[in-house]
Amino acid sequence: MPTIGETLKRATATLMGLSGSPRLDAQLLLGHVLGKPREYLIAHDEQPVSDLDMHTFDKLLTLRAKGMPIAYLLGSRPFYDRTFKVTPHVLVPRPETEHLVEEALAWGKDRHRLRIVDVGTGSGVIALTLAAHLPQAQVIATDVSHAALVVARENAEGLANVRFVQADLLAPLRGPFDIIVGNLPYIATGDIDLLEVAHFEPHVALDGGPDGLIIIRRMLQQAPSRLAKPGLLLLEIGAEQGAAVEALAKAAFPEASVSILKDLARHDRALRVEQ
Repeated sequence: MPTIGETLKRATATLMGLSGSPRLDAQLLLGHVLGKPREYLIAHDEQPVSDLDMHTFDKLLTLRAKGMPIAYLLGSRPFYDRTFKVTPHVLVPRPETEHLVEEALAWGKDRHRLRIVDVGTGSGVIALTLAAHLPQAQVIATDVSHAALVVARENAEGLANVRFVQADLLAPLRGPFDIIVGNLPYIATGDIDLLEVAHFEPHVALDGGPDGLIIIRRMLQQAPSRLAKPGLLLLEIGAEQGAAVEALAKAAFPEASVSILKDLARHDRALRVEQ
């Protein structure tokens, strides 16, 4: 039987050029199959891998080589300070989205009786992280997808201050909300097929219409009547959408402070509206 070290070497070679982190992906997949952390694999590289485990590993490796996100293969993804269940019914959480959480926590940490809504919650990473860190808040998580809400509810175990609503953006909600936050679809329809992840992640979580902004426009039409004063609105956006989204937000909130937040690479990353 091949050893852990031999298996990882072969798998790394298989993923070379197909993944940005071939050895890490190989370690995560093999560790998942064996039920062991990466550190164990490194320390026990001479241990043999059984035929059954190898069969399971090779199936996962083939899917990863075809581009399936590692999070779907593992069934989970770390985000902020927790690990969340993910399935192909929800978008894979990205580190960039943590900027929204950080902004919301900084604004809300010293405020009492907060009402928060996370629109397009997906796996629930934003809503549930805010609910965990702001126990004084009542959080509503909405999504148009019933399947996504099933995943989010499973991730909410132990949190009593969050509820889930199947909804098209803010349509059935009255507000006012102290914080409105969302990672909505913002990829232009014509660009989706150019993205490898689009072959696996749900299009409903990616497709923002012809210019990528159709959902964000609708959100900014609904938000003014539902955002409290004082209140904070945060929306994730595409790397080149800052100017267009800023103009839309200023038209919707003419008296508010509107700004575009940059990520660590200095790309446009989020709309911030405070009133």
